[in-house]
Amino acid sequence: MEIRHFEREKDLQNILKLNEKFVELLSPMTTNQFDNINEDNSYVLVAEEGGQFAGFFMLVKSNADYESENFRWFQKRYDNFIYVDRVAVDNDFCGHGIGSEFYQRAFRYAEKNDIDYMFAEIHMDPPNKKSLAFHDSLGFAEEGTAVLKDDHHYSLQKKTF
Repeated sequence: MEIRHFEREKDLQNILKLNEKFVELLSPMTTNQFDNINEDNSYVLVAEEGGQFAGFFMLVKSNADYESENFRWFQKRYDNFIYVDRVAVDNDFCGHGIGSEFYQRAFRYAEKNDIDYMFAEIHMDPPNKKSLAFHDSLGFAEEGTAVLKDDHHYSLQKKTF
């Protein structure tokens, strides 16, 4: 498995394709929306295994002008954070440790850059017990709940550094 930083020319179409595959969990994303994400306001990693695109991990920094209702919920309440906007691992590569490695790299990034918090949300319609347990094992705790995005329920998770 190789985890590396996003390269637009090499990775954009793969990210959009995988995002579309999991659109019900991630929400739609167009090339134009993705182009608003850049080095100054985000941290994007991709995974490859055996030369195949396996997944991506997208964090948005608190200083971003990002059109996400969920992100804005955190932005109104906190400064100096990173927000887990999207995590997607292709089904063929689930169980290979990619998600865990994405988060471990994000934790190192946050600590290196003196970031205070990492936030994530977990879909609760129905409750995603696997994701709740995973985030709990990484030191996240529920900060609150919200009804966002067309009446969907979320557990809003917080990790403090």
